[in-house]
Amino acid sequence: MNERSVKPSRRYYALAILIPVLGCLIAMALVYRWFPGMPGALEARMNLDNLTQVVIPGSKDITFADSGAYAVYYEYRSVVDGIVYASSETPPALACTLISKATGAEVAVVPDYAKTNTYSTKDRERVGVLIRSITIDEPGTYTFSCRHVDGASQPEMVLAVGPNFVWEFFGIAARIVLTAAAGLAVLVGSGAVAAFLALAIAVKRRQSHQAAMGS
Repeated sequence: MNERSVKPSRRYYALAILIPVLGCLIAMALVYRWFPGMPGALEARMNLDNLTQVVIPGSKDITFADSGAYAVYYEYRSVVDGIVYASSETPPALACTLISKATGAEVAVVPDYAKTNTYSTKDRERVGVLIRSITIDEPGTYTFSCRHVDGASQPEMVLAVGPNFVWEFFGIAARIVLTAAAGLAVLVGSGAVAAFLALAIAVKRRQSHQAAMGS
Protein backbone atom coordinates (compact mmCIF):
# COMPACT_ATOMS: atom_id res chain seq x y z
CA MET A 1 0.00 0.00 0.00
CA ASN A 2 1.26 3.48 -0.82
CA GLU A 3 2.47 5.39 2.29
CA ARG A 4 1.00 8.66 1.02
CA SER A 5 -2.47 7.12 0.78
CA VAL A 6 -2.64 6.11 4.44
CA LYS A 7 -0.52 8.70 6.26
CA PRO A 8 -2.59 11.64 7.64
CA SER A 9 -1.68 14.95 6.07
CA ARG A 10 0.38 17.47 8.05
CA ARG A 11 -2.47 19.86 7.43
CA TYR A 12 -4.27 18.19 10.31
CA TYR A 13 -1.64 19.69 12.62
CA ALA A 14 -2.74 23.11 11.42
CA LEU A 15 -6.28 22.15 12.40
CA ALA A 16 -5.05 21.16 15.87
CA ILE A 17 -3.39 24.57 16.22
CA LEU A 18 -6.52 26.33 14.97
CA ILE A 19 -8.74 24.79 17.67
CA PRO A 20 -7.18 26.64 20.68
CA VAL A 21 -7.09 29.84 18.63
CA LEU A 22 -10.82 29.41 18.07
CA GLY A 23 -11.19 28.74 21.81
CA CYS A 24 -9.49 32.06 22.58
CA LEU A 25 -11.87 33.87 20.25
CA ILE A 26 -14.88 32.21 21.89
CA ALA A 27 -13.57 33.15 25.36
CA MET A 28 -13.15 36.76 24.24
CA ALA A 29 -16.69 36.73 22.83
CA LEU A 30 -18.02 35.46 26.17
CA VAL A 31 -16.30 38.29 28.03
CA TYR A 32 -17.65 40.88 25.59
CA ARG A 33 -21.15 39.38 25.60
CA TRP A 34 -21.51 38.86 29.34
CA PHE A 35 -19.57 41.82 30.66
CA PRO A 36 -18.76 44.45 28.02
CA GLY A 37 -18.23 47.18 30.63
CA MET A 38 -15.97 45.15 32.92
CA PRO A 39 -13.16 47.74 33.39
CA GLY A 40 -15.42 50.52 34.68
CA ALA A 41 -18.48 48.59 35.81
CA LEU A 42 -17.73 48.63 39.53
CA GLU A 43 -16.98 52.34 39.62
CA ALA A 44 -20.04 53.17 37.52
CA ARG A 45 -22.48 51.09 39.56
CA MET A 46 -21.14 52.20 42.95
CA ASN A 47 -21.31 55.92 42.24
CA LEU A 48 -23.01 58.22 44.75
CA ASP A 49 -24.50 60.11 41.82
CA ASN A 50 -26.82 57.11 41.42
CA LEU A 51 -28.44 57.95 44.77
CA THR A 52 -31.41 60.31 45.08
CA GLN A 53 -31.22 62.47 48.20
CA VAL A 54 -34.44 63.20 50.08
CA VAL A 55 -34.65 65.75 52.90
CA ILE A 56 -37.04 64.47 55.56
CA PRO A 57 -39.62 64.89 56.91
CA GLY A 58 -40.71 65.13 53.30
CA SER A 59 -41.20 63.29 50.03
CA LYS A 60 -39.76 63.07 46.54
CA ASP A 61 -40.55 61.34 43.25
CA ILE A 62 -37.89 58.79 42.30
CA THR A 63 -37.62 56.94 39.00
CA PHE A 64 -36.39 53.35 39.15
CA ALA A 65 -35.16 52.39 35.69
CA ASP A 66 -34.79 48.68 36.46
CA SER A 67 -36.47 46.09 38.62
CA GLY A 68 -34.48 44.61 41.49
CA ALA A 69 -33.12 45.39 44.94
CA TYR A 70 -32.59 48.97 46.11
CA ALA A 71 -31.53 50.57 49.36
CA VAL A 72 -32.39 53.51 51.59
CA TYR A 73 -29.38 55.06 53.29
CA TYR A 74 -29.38 57.39 56.27
CA GLU A 75 -26.83 60.14 55.58
CA TYR A 76 -25.90 61.41 59.02
CA ARG A 77 -23.43 63.69 57.28
CA SER A 78 -24.74 65.24 54.10
CA VAL A 79 -24.95 68.26 51.83
CA VAL A 80 -28.04 69.09 49.77
CA ASP A 81 -28.26 72.26 47.66
CA GLY A 82 -25.35 73.75 49.59
CA ILE A 83 -26.96 73.11 52.99
CA VAL A 84 -24.93 70.99 55.41
CA TYR A 85 -26.80 68.41 57.49
CA ALA A 86 -25.25 66.72 60.54
CA SER A 87 -27.16 64.19 62.63
CA SER A 88 -26.54 61.44 65.14
CA GLU A 89 -24.86 58.33 63.76
CA THR A 90 -27.68 56.26 65.25
CA PRO A 91 -30.60 56.06 62.79
CA PRO A 92 -33.80 57.66 64.11
CA ALA A 93 -37.21 55.99 64.28
CA LEU A 94 -38.82 56.67 60.91
CA ALA A 95 -41.97 55.73 59.03
CA CYS A 96 -41.35 55.48 55.28
CA THR A 97 -43.58 54.64 52.31
CA LEU A 98 -43.07 54.12 48.58
CA ILE A 99 -46.09 54.56 46.29
CA SER A 100 -46.24 53.84 42.56
CA LYS A 101 -47.27 56.92 40.57
CA ALA A 102 -48.73 54.69 37.85
CA THR A 103 -50.85 52.31 39.92
CA GLY A 104 -51.01 53.75 43.43
CA ALA A 105 -49.73 50.46 44.80
CA GLU A 106 -47.52 50.60 47.87
CA VAL A 107 -44.12 48.93 47.85
CA ALA A 108 -42.73 47.68 51.14
CA VAL A 109 -39.87 49.71 52.62
CA VAL A 110 -38.34 47.03 54.82
CA PRO A 111 -36.20 47.86 57.90
CA ASP A 112 -32.71 46.58 57.16
CA TYR A 113 -30.21 48.41 59.34
CA ALA A 114 -26.71 47.17 58.53
CA LYS A 115 -24.00 49.07 60.36
CA THR A 116 -21.30 47.67 58.08
CA ASN A 117 -23.09 48.62 54.84
CA THR A 118 -21.83 52.19 54.60
CA TYR A 119 -20.29 54.65 52.18
CA SER A 120 -18.53 57.98 52.43
CA THR A 121 -16.85 60.53 50.22
CA LYS A 122 -13.10 61.06 50.56
CA ASP A 123 -13.64 64.26 52.53
CA ARG A 124 -16.43 62.55 54.53
CA GLU A 125 -18.77 65.33 53.48
CA ARG A 126 -21.33 62.61 52.87
CA VAL A 127 -21.52 59.51 55.06
CA GLY A 128 -24.39 57.03 54.80
CA VAL A 129 -25.49 53.75 56.34
CA LEU A 130 -28.12 51.27 55.13
CA ILE A 131 -31.40 51.44 57.08
CA ARG A 132 -34.07 50.14 54.65
CA SER A 133 -34.37 47.80 51.66
CA ILE A 134 -36.73 48.05 48.69
CA THR A 135 -37.58 45.53 45.98
CA ILE A 136 -38.91 47.02 42.74
CA ASP A 137 -40.90 44.62 40.55
CA GLU A 138 -42.08 47.17 37.99
CA PRO A 139 -39.73 49.95 36.83
CA GLY A 140 -41.27 53.40 36.92
CA THR A 141 -41.69 56.53 39.03
CA TYR A 142 -42.55 56.20 42.70
CA THR A 143 -43.18 58.71 45.48
CA PHE A 144 -40.90 58.13 48.45
CA SER A 145 -42.07 59.68 51.73
CA CYS A 146 -40.55 59.54 55.17
CA ARG A 147 -41.31 61.14 58.53
CA HIS A 148 -40.39 60.86 62.19
CA VAL A 149 -42.52 58.26 63.96
CA ASP A 150 -43.52 60.81 66.63
CA GLY A 151 -44.66 63.26 63.95
CA ALA A 152 -42.00 65.86 64.80
CA SER A 153 -40.99 68.31 62.08
CA GLN A 154 -37.43 68.55 63.39
CA PRO A 155 -34.66 67.69 63.07
CA GLU A 156 -34.40 67.67 59.30
CA MET A 157 -32.09 65.02 57.93
CA VAL A 158 -31.17 63.35 54.67
CA LEU A 159 -31.94 59.92 53.27
CA ALA A 160 -30.51 58.62 49.99
CA VAL A 161 -32.34 56.09 47.81
CA GLY A 162 -30.66 54.02 45.12
CA PRO A 163 -28.57 50.92 44.45
CA ASN A 164 -27.62 48.65 47.32
CA PHE A 165 -23.84 48.96 47.01
CA VAL A 166 -23.09 45.66 48.76
CA TRP A 167 -25.39 43.74 46.41
CA GLU A 168 -23.95 45.63 43.45
CA PHE A 169 -20.42 44.65 44.48
CA PHE A 170 -21.26 40.97 44.93
CA GLY A 171 -23.27 40.93 41.70
CA ILE A 172 -20.36 42.35 39.70
CA ALA A 173 -17.90 40.02 41.45
CA ALA A 174 -20.09 37.02 40.60
CA ARG A 175 -20.24 38.05 36.94
CA ILE A 176 -16.45 38.39 36.85
CA VAL A 177 -16.00 34.92 38.37
CA LEU A 178 -18.55 33.32 36.02
CA THR A 179 -17.03 35.03 32.99
CA ALA A 180 -13.51 33.98 33.97
CA ALA A 181 -14.65 30.41 34.69
CA ALA A 182 -16.48 30.12 31.36
CA GLY A 183 -13.52 31.54 29.44
CA LEU A 184 -11.09 29.23 31.25
CA ALA A 185 -13.33 26.22 30.57
CA VAL A 186 -13.40 27.05 26.85
CA LEU A 187 -9.62 27.51 26.73
CA VAL A 188 -8.88 24.31 28.66
CA GLY A 189 -11.42 22.35 26.64
CA SER A 190 -10.14 23.57 23.29
CA GLY A 191 -6.55 22.94 24.39
CA ALA A 192 -7.41 19.39 25.43
CA VAL A 193 -9.16 18.70 22.11
CA ALA A 194 -6.19 20.14 20.20
CA ALA A 195 -3.71 18.04 22.20
CA PHE A 196 -5.76 14.88 21.67
CA LEU A 197 -6.05 15.57 17.94
CA ALA A 198 -2.32 16.27 17.60
CA LEU A 199 -1.48 13.07 19.50
CA ALA A 200 -3.89 11.02 17.39
CA ILE A 201 -2.38 12.42 14.19
CA ALA A 202 1.17 11.71 15.40
CA VAL A 203 0.28 8.12 16.35
CA LYS A 204 -1.48 7.54 13.05
CA ARG A 205 1.43 8.94 11.05
CA ARG A 206 3.87 6.78 13.03
CA GLN A 207 1.78 3.67 12.44
CA SER A 208 1.53 4.49 8.74
CA HIS A 209 5.28 5.02 8.53
CA GLN A 210 6.00 1.72 10.30
CA ALA A 211 3.55 -0.10 8.05
CA ALA A 212 5.20 1.39 4.97
CA MET A 213 8.67 0.43 6.21
CA GLY A 214 7.48 -3.11 6.93
CA SER A 215 6.11 -3.53 3.45
